[in-house]
Amino acid sequence: WQKYFSDTKISGSLSSDINEKFIEERASLELSIRDFEEGIHTGFQLATKTGPLCAEPLMGVAYFLEDFTISIDYENVDISEIRQKLGGYVITTMRDACLQGFLELSPRLMLAMYSCDIQATTEALGRVYAVISRRRGRIISDELKEGTPFFQICALLPVVESFGFADEIRKRTSGAAVPQLIFSGFEMLNEDPFWVPTTEEELEDLGEKSDRENLAKKYMENVRKRKGMSTDKKIVEHAEKQRTLKK
Repeated sequence: WQKYFSDTKISGSLSSDINEKFIEERASLELSIRDFEEGIHTGFQLATKTGPLCAEPLMGVAYFLEDFTISIDYENVDISEIRQKLGGYVITTMRDACLQGFLELSPRLMLAMYSCDIQATTEALGRVYAVISRRRGRIISDELKEGTPFFQICALLPVVESFGFADEIRKRTSGAAVPQLIFSGFEMLNEDPFWVPTTEEELEDLGEKSDRENLAKKYMENVRKRKGMSTDKKIVEHAEKQRTLKK
């Protein structure tokens, strides 16, 4: 398909004195972007429905198609046949272009979030905060309910970190606090899953591989692994040291 599509931008216009009938006949014998409009839309929809990071729908992304060039020798081809053959190539090309463009602009993950309401005594307050912090949540508000010894705590918690959260809260507070989780929406995790140290200062502080945990990469690889997609993580490290090989 590459021989039909090039990166060269072509522009031009027909003279206004050309006969209308001639224009219509000529249009039927040549290709234009309208012949592939459906394929372009389909490629765009495929790319945005299953993004390149976790095969999930994209959010907050806009694409602009600036150039569409068709390079064909019209004297030696059957236009109707070319229209049919190129339809599938246009879909694939558009999809791949959208995915590649997304990856080149420092992508971000959108985290599903829970709104967490907790009622806890003063004695259990510190332990509640510790559990929320450990699970990468954040406190939105906390206030003492008038006339009672209880604090009403409102927090946001990533859904991915919420598994076992209620049990841990009850265990840590000996049943003095019980959380209620309600889906709140999505929030951007402002961290590039493909970030690696590049500047001299970053390399000096963190090393070439960086000892700092890349949370976005961790979440992304967990999702990809669960869906059976490829990951950068090694399944077996130092296989020669496995105990099973020595038995």
